[in-house]
Amino acid sequence: MKAEAGGSLPGSVGTPESTFSSRIVGPILRFPERLRDHRFWRVQALVLVATLPHYLIETFGITDPFETLHGLTITLYILPLLYAALNFGWEGAAMTALWAALLTSPSTWIWHRSGYHWLTELGQLAITLPVGMLVAWRVDRETEQRLRAEKTSADLKLLNEVGEILANTLEVEQQIPQVVRRLLDGLSLDSVWLCLEPESRGAGTLVVVDASNPGASPLDGAAQALHQRLMRTQERVASEGRMVAVPLLGESGVLGSLGARAAGRGEIGAGQADLLTTVARQVQAAIENARLYRQRQESLQSYVRQVTQAQEEERLRIARELHDETAQELVHVARKLEQLRTDADPKTSEAIQELMDMTRGTIQAVRRFSRDLRPSVLDDLGLIAALEMVVEDTGHRLPSGARLQVGGKPRRLDEPVELALFRIAQEALRNVEKHASATSATVELDFAGDEVKLSVVDDGKGFAMDKMSDLIQKGKLGLVGMKERAELVGGTLELHSDREGGTRVVVQVKAASP
Repeated sequence: MKAEAGGSLPGSVGTPESTFSSRIVGPILRFPERLRDHRFWRVQALVLVATLPHYLIETFGITDPFETLHGLTITLYILPLLYAALNFGWEGAAMTALWAALLTSPSTWIWHRSGYHWLTELGQLAITLPVGMLVAWRVDRETEQRLRAEKTSADLKLLNEVGEILANTLEVEQQIPQVVRRLLDGLSLDSVWLCLEPESRGAGTLVVVDASNPGASPLDGAAQALHQRLMRTQERVASEGRMVAVPLLGESGVLGSLGARAAGRGEIGAGQADLLTTVARQVQAAIENARLYRQRQESLQSYVRQVTQAQEEERLRIARELHDETAQELVHVARKLEQLRTDADPKTSEAIQELMDMTRGTIQAVRRFSRDLRPSVLDDLGLIAALEMVVEDTGHRLPSGARLQVGGKPRRLDEPVELALFRIAQEALRNVEKHASATSATVELDFAGDEVKLSVVDDGKGFAMDKMSDLIQKGKLGLVGMKERAELVGGTLELHSDREGGTRVVVQVKAASP
């Protein structure tokens, strides 16, 4: 009796509640609920309105089969039938028709036992009640189709919302609670959970549960057992009591499971299980894509890290060769020239002096090249000493110089972190010198807790901010390299530039002492 035109069916279309047996047992089980429905009593009032005139006419003896009033009273039963059909569908109309027939039958046996009065009354009932039943059947069909369409629309909306949630990020695991909450609201369930197996050995299983009691344990024993069962058997759908779970099947096996528990004493219907399966496929595809992307990013980062390490090792080798061999050879040349100058005549001595000056200049240049490639002071004395050296060197070439400011409690950092911060500062100062037309620059190094913050600020002309992809296309690889160096040591790089206010490069890295 609950296929209301203005309400909802007790179960999804196609669930066990729509079977023939439930249509027989359902009205009996729902009768106590009907007694609390004001529309049920309106139907009874309309039945009473149709019954009272009928018995009044019978009592006063207006029982001629062809009397208009007598036929009109029977026709009045169409009113409660139609109202019951519109509000309770086929079930309501059938029960109302049975009730009307029971109320009318006494008059047939009391007043119409002779003649053809009983036949006329039965004929009127046989016309009136089937008309109401036919209308009820049509209303029930239309209501069922409308509810099916509404359910399909709601399911599509739910799937679209879940798809949007998963499509807007590559951090799928962080969006799983939102997906679970949306399923919980959209399917009117008691609880929904999603359990993911670890991506790699040694990692903990991620369990997300959103139930009526958020403080409950992450996954109770029954749900955990259902999850483990799916992991072993890889069933399409596994059920246990009021619970249903579906697997997240990936190319490499079962990634996890998506499960739900029905509200109250109900059960999860086939339609809800199919929807859970579709959502599980969406989640599985999003997780696989995100994991594949992370794997490729990790592979790319590993490749960049190896290339950077090889580059630094090559720089170190060349710097040492320049310092230990080339520079030393030039020093020997300078000494030989000095010995020749002492024994030479004045004219030759003047030419040798020019060669000595050129040699000393070359020695300084070689040492500067060696220092730029890999300053030994970075390895020997640390980041602050290396920054002091590069800031001082840059300050000689800027009108108002450059300075270094150190905050917090200075300490040595891991070698990769010190090298990355030094290279970023070196590249930033080189950009200040070449492109900013700045008069001064400031390098700030702040040690705060387990974080280190490096800032390079200039007062020159800034530039329009572009995406990293645009910078690569334009060949501006210096900024891209700075960002990659920061990310390789787990840091972040922010770039702020204004055409009138200069440029500020900020790097933050979590760095503990070695």
